[in-house]
Amino acid sequence: MAGHDIDIVFLDVDMPELSGLDVADIISSHSSIIFTTAFPNYAVQAFEKNGADFLLKPISFERFTKSVIKVQNLIKTKKAAEHPVEEEYFFINPGIKGKMVQLRYSDILYIEGLKNYVMIYTDDNKYITYLSIQEIEKSIPTSKFTRIHKSFIANIDKINYIDSNQVFIGQNLHLPIGRLFKDHFFDLVNAKSLKSGRKR
Repeated sequence: MAGHDIDIVFLDVDMPELSGLDVADIISSHSSIIFTTAFPNYAVQAFEKNGADFLLKPISFERFTKSVIKVQNLIKTKKAAEHPVEEEYFFINPGIKGKMVQLRYSDILYIEGLKNYVMIYTDDNKYITYLSIQEIEKSIPTSKFTRIHKSFIANIDKINYIDSNQVFIGQNLHLPIGRLFKDHFFDLVNAKSLKSGRKR
């Protein structure tokens, strides 16, 4: 792996000769490790090795996907902290040849994925451009935007309130919170929540 940037490494704890826990010691600190095993008693040791997540076999596709999304978000947050975004805007082509539109982060309410396109909604307009939701997600700061559903990215500053599994934005707009994105979203919300330390 020398000379290559590897974001996520999956390590089976139970490997012959050298265990995944031993291999973790020689892997670059720039890589995030997800440990897998059939034995839950390895969980503490895995997190002592700074494992980003711990998957217990048999691993369902949903659990695998949640783990990858969780670690990808951790990586994005870390990279954003290392390389702060100074720009407050970007340009898109709205589908008209030769035309470019400037959009400021502060004007965007949310972004909707439409297969090979995204629709970007502001207070008074909407713009469609030839980008996938994955492409635009990689290009905007995680400090301002968060993926809440396979089809939606919300501007964190525009969220008025959350009710059950819906996010309310702007003038009574409501967006669903997807099952695969729910844990990460509520981790973000809880990190910013003010709570009393007193018992009720």
